[in-house]
Amino acid sequence: MAILGGMAASIQLTVPGTLRYRNIAVRVVAEAARLVSGSVQRDPTDLLDHDVRDPFDLAVVSAFMEIFNNVAIHAYKRKDGGLIDISITVAERELTIEIKDHGQAFDLEGVAPLPTELDESTLPEGGMGIHIAKTMLDEVTYEPGPPNLWRLRKRLPAKQVAVGTSGRS
Repeated sequence: MAILGGMAASIQLTVPGTLRYRNIAVRVVAEAARLVSGSVQRDPTDLLDHDVRDPFDLAVVSAFMEIFNNVAIHAYKRKDGGLIDISITVAERELTIEIKDHGQAFDLEGVAPLPTELDESTLPEGGMGIHIAKTMLDEVTYEPGPPNLWRLRKRLPAKQVAVGTSGRS
């Protein structure tokens, strides 16, 4: 595990706030998730094999993609000109991602709750990405700005121990 002097390792990335750059950010997040989960690529020699299959990795990547989409589509209105600052903190048993933007603030409280009975007629028009992120992660918080700040946190389940750790919970 890449723990530096007893401190968690931090990865910083800044990308333009458009969907065109989402895949770059997602690849970085996926590799950071692998550092925590201990999952590996099926074929590390295949440069195109970047599938995310581990449940921890999949949850982190899916939630991150939803929030990135919201920033690019809603905060920046699908226009060029804004940046997304991503800070990923890799700890022994958890991953924290902070996403900052200077776009339009979001009303997290305004997201409609999911109906108790889900079918095509009861699904809300918007806000599903937020529900997906909240379902997949242990913590999703938002602070309107500027800058706007999303904080995503996922802890490794107690029964799953990353490769290379001592096995302590």
